[in-house]
Amino acid sequence: MKRKINYKGLITVGIIVLLIVGIVFLYRSLYVKNIYVTGNKILTESEILEKTNLLSYPRLISVSEREIIDKLKENKIINTVKVKKSLFGKVVIEVSENKILYQDTNGKYMLSNKEEITLDETYLGVPTLINDCKEVKDKFIDKLLLVNDGILMHISEIEYEPTDLDKERFMFYMSDTNYVYITLNKINLINSYNEIYPTLEGNKGILYLDSGNHFEIKEKSK
Repeated sequence: MKRKINYKGLITVGIIVLLIVGIVFLYRSLYVKNIYVTGNKILTESEILEKTNLLSYPRLISVSEREIIDKLKENKIINTVKVKKSLFGKVVIEVSENKILYQDTNGKYMLSNKEEITLDETYLGVPTLINDCKEVKDKFIDKLLLVNDGILMHISEIEYEPTDLDKERFMFYMSDTNYVYITLNKINLINSYNEIYPTLEGNKGILYLDSGNHFEIKEKSK
């Protein structure tokens, strides 16, 4: 018994094959048309793109997501990278950066991943650590991450001032000329500074957040 040839099936398969071949051909002929960088705050878009081969707007098929990720992660500032490309020639680079926590007196910046970097231009919005705190440095960095960005930018300088009773004691010099004593285990209290400030009634002095639940104000010249 002869089998009937399923012409409709053959035509469907043929169309599918042609579509696949067409898509592959089209993809191989596509070039990068648009590049978008998102999530960057410290690095500029140009600094990020200079680490890739995208500025020449190459063929889309030659763009390796893995290669771009590996290249960008060579920069200490970069924490994570995601790369997406579309058939329309669009490449999106999503980055997250390690946070800059403070600057030391040598001009180096400390990142949240405990790496030190130098920048061509001064980075505003972080305090200066004016002395060495190597005895508690790792914990200091970890705890400083708990300080809200809005509060951190109002701390102009940080000084390590340990005592016999507490080796984790610091002085924060605030931009409003007040001073705050704090310990690492209580560093989260500094996040309430904006609520505390109005209760000082315009007085300038030292705010003790390192012991007790009260605030004693004393005048002091820096």
